[in-house]
Amino acid sequence: MNSQWIKSLMAGLVLTCISFPLMAQQENSNGGLVAILDVAKVFKDNPVFDTKMKSIKAEADALKKKIQDQQEMIRKDAAGLEEFGVGTPERNNLEATLEQRQTALRTQARQAEADLLAREAGIYYDTYSEMQTVVSKLANQYGISLVMRFDSAPISRDNRPEVIQAVNRTIVYHHKVDLTGMVIQAMNPASASANQ
Repeated sequence: MNSQWIKSLMAGLVLTCISFPLMAQQENSNGGLVAILDVAKVFKDNPVFDTKMKSIKAEADALKKKIQDQQEMIRKDAAGLEEFGVGTPERNNLEATLEQRQTALRTQARQAEADLLAREAGIYYDTYSEMQTVVSKLANQYGISLVMRFDSAPISRDNRPEVIQAVNRTIVYHHKVDLTGMVIQAMNPASASANQ
């Protein structure tokens, strides 16, 4: 009885092994192609995105310098407190003024930072939306039903974070269905205007 049960099990396994690839092949023929896209590379190689991000960084650097300069002025003015005795009206007035300036500076810095972060998010959003539009057109053009995010960055064996990140990548292997180059080219204003 054991040998009969083993034969039945083996027959079932063989049938499953034969039918599974056929079902997968059938599903692929009906579902379209699967492609990959290195989103990080698309952003990195996008000249419009790069220019806008450099502008935001320059504004952030200028803001940081302005805040530091104003903080330095407050520190210098605070050194003048020593001229007045503790509890004198002049000292109390100067302390109140310095505190107001410091509070106003912190508020100004927070508001400016929030504005820069919101503008940065807008740049990412606009670039991502443009990329989605391009990917959609390419997918429809080539019969692609699914585009998966891929990371093509090389990894160093000696860099633990890179290795861990690579181990956790969703895509382990792909074969020539990478849309990254076409998307980068379509999003490049120079190549887009040349094709019109």
